[in-house]
Amino acid sequence: MSDARPPVRRTQAERRAATRSALVSATVECLVELGYAHTTTQEVQRRAGVSRGALTHHFTSKAELMLAAVDHLYDGFSESVRKAAAELPLEPATRVPLGIEIVWQRFHGPLFVAAMELWTAARTDVELRAALLPHERRLGAQLRELAMEVFGEEVAAHPASEAIYQVLLTSMRGQALTLFLQPDAPPDGPYLQHLLAMVDAFTRETP
Repeated sequence: MSDARPPVRRTQAERRAATRSALVSATVECLVELGYAHTTTQEVQRRAGVSRGALTHHFTSKAELMLAAVDHLYDGFSESVRKAAAELPLEPATRVPLGIEIVWQRFHGPLFVAAMELWTAARTDVELRAALLPHERRLGAQLRELAMEVFGEEVAAHPASEAIYQVLLTSMRGQALTLFLQPDAPPDGPYLQHLLAMVDAFTRETP
């Protein structure tokens, strides 16, 4: 006698969540593989294996779908950074250089690729730009808080911490973009050493 049990039926809420997750994952794939210009809602729908009605039920515009994909990537990014930061030593002179390496390593992942695609497209796409600006401000504030967690409380309390953070972030963005044009260049070459040298004096002055 077989004791196999019938499969458990998912609730409506679980089915909705699964559909949304499939759409977001398909959007990430398209952005990274095809770029923004070739990421259409039809292609996302096809890859997710859902109906047109299911897509429009969850996302009323392409811009809304793109931002959901970036949110999904950022959640994974922040979880990864926090997990790595939990292993860092508390002493700032050691923690800060290691923290910079943790953040820099993640500037080569899908989050940066997707964000770069949206920033470029937003220059001429009015609808996307209007949706992206407040979204970027919110993520920017969250990223700053995350960076301060990585670098530690002593550094976060330093009067120059905001200036150093802004320089690090904009510098990393620019260098990561340059590496797209020079795929053979080592990502942790002289640039990373220059960053570490720049913050050395800062960490030595940390109270």
